[in-house]
Amino acid sequence: MFSLIVCTVDRFDQLERLFRSLVDQRHRDFEVIVVDQNVDDRLHTLIECFVAQFTIRHIRSPKGLSRARNNGIAVAKGDYVCFPDDDCWYEPDTLVIAETLFINHPELAIVTGRTLDAEGISSVSPTGEVELALTRWNYLKCGNSNGIFVRGAALAEIGGFDENLGVGSHSPFQSGEEADFLLRALAVGKRVRFFPNLIVHHDRVTTDYGPRQVERARKYGRGFGALIRKQAFPLPYVAYRLLRPLIGWLLALVRFNLDAARYRRAWLVGILEGYAAWPRWRSN
Repeated sequence: MFSLIVCTVDRFDQLERLFRSLVDQRHRDFEVIVVDQNVDDRLHTLIECFVAQFTIRHIRSPKGLSRARNNGIAVAKGDYVCFPDDDCWYEPDTLVIAETLFINHPELAIVTGRTLDAEGISSVSPTGEVELALTRWNYLKCGNSNGIFVRGAALAEIGGFDENLGVGSHSPFQSGEEADFLLRALAVGKRVRFFPNLIVHHDRVTTDYGPRQVERARKYGRGFGALIRKQAFPLPYVAYRLLRPLIGWLLALVRFNLDAARYRRAWLVGILEGYAAWPRWRSN
């Protein structure tokens, strides 16, 4: 059985789209754990519409994506656990493929896949089209939380998500929790593999460089900076990760693309802030 932990706040239509995709799943043995972070009962009617078509367990959680996921993990009953966003959707054979991969690869604790938009283009994080084993050096090419499927039995060793990382956290580090989860899995000896034929859909993240996106880049940059500090990556790797946005910022300035320059500078500054703040934050 699969446990799909869906953490949701301030959404309705996108969650309905996910539910409709689950009605069409060829693999029928799954439960949906809706971790509701809304302050009202807006989801009651929607859940009532689908509860007869698949098992839905509705729980409440304070805001914070990592905290909500951990609350979902605490009640999950599935042999396999996954973390679809409330604005993603599955293909009819997504769970069939995930189960087949686990059966064919008993050595794997986690399988990951691609997140594509409706046109089949990478929509959240860039991934390749070649199957590969996840390592400390390629983890950013192996998908995002939508495409993480983990054996429930492995969670006891890996642990949940770090609640100091991720969107809605009480900390300044608004990303990095899914990469941290995968890296901790590797640290305890678990094997993880990326499979490009395992697909979850998600609308494409905007490439706009407006004020909200710039603010988001700085918050997410802090999370990434905290991640690479927490995971004790060597200084050459840290320098490489700083050099990329630095070069992007300078190139954007040379081309007089000021919006892109502000965005890349925000990402760079965020990484520096997160890297510097992580030890102080954890010691408080």
